[in-house]
Amino acid sequence: MNKRHAGLISVIFCFLSTILFYSTVHSVTLAEIRARGELYHLGVPYARFANTNADGLDCALIRRFAHRIGVRYKFVPTSWENAIPDLTGIRPALPGSSQSVTPIRGDILANGLSIIPERKRYVLFSKPTFTAQVWLLAKPDADIDPIHPTGSVERDIKSTLEKTAGKTVYGIKNLCIDVRLFPDLLHTAGSAENVPLGTLPQPISFVKSPYSIFLMESPSALMALGIWPYSFKIIGPVAKQQNMGAAFAPTSVELKEEFDRFLTEVWTSGEYQKLVASYYPNSFSYFKTFFTKSSP
Repeated sequence: MNKRHAGLISVIFCFLSTILFYSTVHSVTLAEIRARGELYHLGVPYARFANTNADGLDCALIRRFAHRIGVRYKFVPTSWENAIPDLTGIRPALPGSSQSVTPIRGDILANGLSIIPERKRYVLFSKPTFTAQVWLLAKPDADIDPIHPTGSVERDIKSTLEKTAGKTVYGIKNLCIDVRLFPDLLHTAGSAENVPLGTLPQPISFVKSPYSIFLMESPSALMALGIWPYSFKIIGPVAKQQNMGAAFAPTSVELKEEFDRFLTEVWTSGEYQKLVASYYPNSFSYFKTFFTKSSP
């Protein structure tokens, strides 16, 4: 087993082990939130989902949810490292180490959070609020050309990966663009390396970094297209679409169910699609099937 896979297995193991500690963490109820008078929205500044000014698609959505349940909205900035502990009160530990209990700082976590198996092991996810895909991007002068779309996502992924032969591809450790999450990329690319979490302010920062070929989720790429339209080229997808959603502590079932009812209402009324159009207008061109569904 190589070091990359061993490291990933260790991370997954610590996610699994957190389940043993959930029963010790207090679950917040709707009654308690209403008595408090505020809903605490945890968010990591990311693309156009959330920023430190409490603006973004997820901020707008959770603000409406707070209004729906009759309380004030409060944005609580967090980081990728602390997001899950701030929500659940448990900080995952490496195998052989003990879990640590941390203060709970928020009721709901939403900032374009991808619904992936590793996260589902220690948080509850809402119905999908967004969909995304991990793309391979490159600087204009990089010696790699975009694929010719075939209409088949499987063939497009295969073609994209073949383009990485002899090339070095960069991702960001412990995010959804962590190269360890893409075993076919590890096998095909000349080299696949992670930039440490925190080295770049956000994934979109790859566009203005020294790195020539890198992974990026489609929301960040679409945002970058609007800011720096000629600063990179989209080579193709490296994975199938994956949905995003709001996250809740495993014990906050009531809050999660109330949010799902709210999301269904704003989705079927068309209000949510209007929000998406405000922050990610190009998403309808790339992911029309998802956003034109009759319900989330």
